[in-house]
Amino acid sequence: MSTDTTPTTDTTRSAAPAVHAPFARSGRTWRQDSIEEGATDWALARFALSERSFASYANDPGAEEARRLADKLTAEEARRIDAFLAAGVQDRSRLDAVGATSELAGEDRTWLLDQLRLAWQRLDSLHDAIDRSGSMMTTTYAASSVDYVRWSRRPEAITGRRPAPQQVGA
Repeated sequence: MSTDTTPTTDTTRSAAPAVHAPFARSGRTWRQDSIEEGATDWALARFALSERSFASYANDPGAEEARRLADKLTAEEARRIDAFLAAGVQDRSRLDAVGATSELAGEDRTWLLDQLRLAWQRLDSLHDAIDRSGSMMTTTYAASSVDYVRWSRRPEAITGRRPAPQQVGA
């Protein structure tokens, strides 16, 4: 165990984490048989967020998203996508749970929490670098190595709706 006692800055997001609007909603129609059989959760999430992004241009994004996904996914695949995206959210309650455990001594608990905060900070930096990389570079390999879906933190990926256009000089 490291003996370095240098405090790390808490860089986790202080606001409530972004929660993706679920894909597996009741009342939606789904395929009975998978055409994406064998696809990883990461690949399914990439596909679903891409479909959501395209659907966000429609007059009724929710209906367009449902139509697009019904043609390609089963209900189980939609649940897998939701679970995968939810697992990637940095959740402060996880830190609180580690901090509250009685199985860790004070120094070990502090070390573990510092390491988790540092890991989340570095992961955020990597996600930002992948999102900001130019179109001259394919990011699929880098993103797949950390199971990150490029642009999954954008508002339209989270909610399924594009943000209202900004008024310039109004």
